[in-house]
Amino acid sequence: MPSLPIVAIAGTEIHQITYKGEPVVTFGMVDEVHQRADGTASRNFRENRQRFVEGEDFIELTSDEIRRMSDAGAFPARTARGTILTRRGYLKLVKPMNDDRAWEVQGEMIDRYFLVEQIAEAVTSRPRISSDLRETRQTFLEAARIAKIAGLTGNAAILSAADATKRLLGTDPLEIVGRTHLPAPTNDAMVNPTMIGKELGVSAHMVNIHLEACGYQDVFRDDKNKLIYQPTAKGSEAGGRLVDTGKKSGGRMVQQLLWPTSIIERLRAEAFTPA
Repeated sequence: MPSLPIVAIAGTEIHQITYKGEPVVTFGMVDEVHQRADGTASRNFRENRQRFVEGEDFIELTSDEIRRMSDAGAFPARTARGTILTRRGYLKLVKPMNDDRAWEVQGEMIDRYFLVEQIAEAVTSRPRISSDLRETRQTFLEAARIAKIAGLTGNAAILSAADATKRLLGTDPLEIVGRTHLPAPTNDAMVNPTMIGKELGVSAHMVNIHLEACGYQDVFRDDKNKLIYQPTAKGSEAGGRLVDTGKKSGGRMVQQLLWPTSIIERLRAEAFTPA
């Protein structure tokens, strides 16, 4: 497969495949990198099919897409059906795996395989800001009014209106003022992944992986290739908050993503129960 880049994961070299610009994996690749018997990943997927969302966790390829991927070496020749997993789908599929190999592979897949395309995107892309702030303001206010009619209040209404504005105009009004997420009101003490991991019996690294898999945070790399975590809309509603650490890097204040202690029970229920 000379046309596909190679990524080394826990001593196993696999070819990275993408779908519409995003890294994806096949069941065969999951079996290979996790050193499981052929067919294990596809069987686990079928047994838990109701837990996976089509279009978000997995994609069923068309015959033309299968043919093109087969030509590139992603599938064997004359494959009749082709299913690929997104990063989110991969994390769901391997969640029940608790052997030493699985713990090592999951972290490397997130840090190396699924971030390859995002690193390049983070360096080359910049937020697109509309030159017409009045139009942005009017669109945001109208979207907020509709959100209120739909029964949304507080941060949920603001985030919904900001998302609608971005989809309509290509501009996120919260990004203009430097706030892509809003803190949720909470009286809980704020904790970091290390503290969360002590309660759950896992490392801070695995806490971050599960926070992402459950939809609470996004991860990307900055222009210095450092991992950056930000709360998603779901994470902000759960109380995730970016706070200044008092440190500076390159003249910029370093921020850390903290969580209310209530996130521990959320993760215990969502990420640490058998699939």
